[in-house]
Amino acid sequence: MPAIRAAVAEELSNKYDYTQEEIASALGIVQVAVSKYLNKKYSNKIAKLKNYIKEKGLADDIVKSIIDKQEKEKIENKINLLCENKELLSLAE
Repeated sequence: MPAIRAAVAEELSNKYDYTQEEIASALGIVQVAVSKYLNKKYSNKIAKLKNYIKEKGLADDIVKSIIDKQEKEKIENKINLLCENKELLSLAE
């Protein structure tokens, strides 16, 4: 989950100029966590997973949902579905 959140946070910040507070609200996390994601203060394993997610465009649907102001429940469901991605799970091991 942290790798997905990091990928989404970077996309929202870099491409859409979302503030840390806006990202935190959209993801249902605290601003301090967003700050850590944006400042790349996470493990090498999370970095590897985040890069894979970004390269494959796996978080694009989540980002679009946030931009389109979809309900938080729908966004959370998309994050949960991505957490079940078999390729992602195999990389996380």
